[in-house]
Amino acid sequence: MLNPRPLSGIALSRYGGLGLGLVLSMAATLTPPEPVARAQGMGAIVRSFCLTAVEAEVARSGKTAPAGMADFACQCVADRLERGSGLDEARASCRQATARRFPI
Repeated sequence: MLNPRPLSGIALSRYGGLGLGLVLSMAATLTPPEPVARAQGMGAIVRSFCLTAVEAEVARSGKTAPAGMADFACQCVADRLERGSGLDEARASCRQATARRFPI
């Protein structure tokens, strides 16, 4: 038979309360990701979207991109964003840097 107990307006069974206690105590021992790990994760997301955009733009142009061009451009964007640049600024400056390094 369940013995409900109120907890902040929520009735939990004796076992549910135990489960909640275990979850809360486990959560208290976890540490949030370090800022570097979060930045690397965000950089990976930016690179993923950027690579898709670069590939689409190159395909629309009908040209063949030199090896390493997309990686260079997307790493540039990720680095600029990590250092605090806005997206439009990062995109514009990295487009110029990429064009200088990989003239096609």
